[in-house]
Amino acid sequence: MDETVSTIPSVVGTTPGVLRLMNSRALLDELLREDSSRTVTELSRSVGLSRPTVEAALADLIAEGWVAEAEAIATPNKAGRRAKRFAADATAGSVLGVDLGLHGIVGIRADLRGNTLARVEERYADLADAEQAWTSVQDVVRRLTAGAEASPVLAATFGVPAVVDRTGAIDYTVAVPEWVERRVPGRIHDLFPGVATFFDNDAKLAATAEAMWGRFRGVQDALYLVMGRQIGAAYVIDGALARGARGAAGEMGGLVSTGWPGAPARLEARIPSDTDLESVFAAAGRGGAGLVAGVDGASAPADSAAVAIVCEFAADVAPGVVQLVTTIDPELVVVGGEVLPAASVFAAALADIVAPGLRHPVEIVPSTVGRDAVARGALARSLTHVRTSHMGLG
Repeated sequence: MDETVSTIPSVVGTTPGVLRLMNSRALLDELLREDSSRTVTELSRSVGLSRPTVEAALADLIAEGWVAEAEAIATPNKAGRRAKRFAADATAGSVLGVDLGLHGIVGIRADLRGNTLARVEERYADLADAEQAWTSVQDVVRRLTAGAEASPVLAATFGVPAVVDRTGAIDYTVAVPEWVERRVPGRIHDLFPGVATFFDNDAKLAATAEAMWGRFRGVQDALYLVMGRQIGAAYVIDGALARGARGAAGEMGGLVSTGWPGAPARLEARIPSDTDLESVFAAAGRGGAGLVAGVDGASAPADSAAVAIVCEFAADVAPGVVQLVTTIDPELVVVGGEVLPAASVFAAALADIVAPGLRHPVEIVPSTVGRDAVARGALARSLTHVRTSHMGLG
């Protein structure tokens, strides 16, 4: 994969130079924590460095482009010059996180604090065709990066329905084999010349996002389920995302004993011809509201019928969930993916079905990160690269 040349200044030999670099990184890390400006005095106090040391480190960071002088804050009833203030320049670069799925794309561009600058979402009936996927990716990337000249993209990460090994290479995919055969990942790399571009498994990125911003925070052992027309799983063990020797940890979708291989087809077969899957999940989530308007004016099924479809889907995938839960013994199971609008119904039905097969009950709940979980996990991967390779932060 391509790696951007680091912007961290080279330090050769001398202890003073090494210390100055360490001091500047400590200041940058401090300034990135909050979206606010700080004076030299405030920074000196918070990081425990002398005023001259802070001033020298700030000069380095300003020269590198990571820090800028901010507008002074007026202090009522105080005379004299206002103290200079400094802030991390979160717009010095930007990062991309893209959820490239079989039925849709969600892309987010964020600043260096992770604040969203642009978001694009497109849904498709099927993106298995490599040329359609490539055309759609180009369109989403173009829209995400429009006007990004002042805040150039420093890293991009794509979540894909595939097994991705430790080097970031796609090992195999059952869902979209044509993407690999027709070199879609390689063409995506070519969209970002000179920019570090990564790929990772969609479920693992969703679990990463859940650990940073959702229900996995503070949880040591957990299971994340991607449920819908794509089915997948990822898990956290002892506070760390489990990948496996070849990136295939949690890849149970091909095992007949799990019920997962045929579950998506059975789910779609239950959808009435006058509606679609999104409408069914939305109706099930609302619960008890009667008939609702479907796509293009079509009639969605009554909520009770939609709930029944979701519960049957939960029964189809339950054997695989029991196998995973008994294997890793999680504190918590989080449900995401296309089923998210009906995740409360799905989670409750799944909990009722799997409980008899477990020695200890496990809590099953919807994701709080939501539809953007994979894209936000991809953003986290991109931000980690920028912090380590560009900024020199751990």
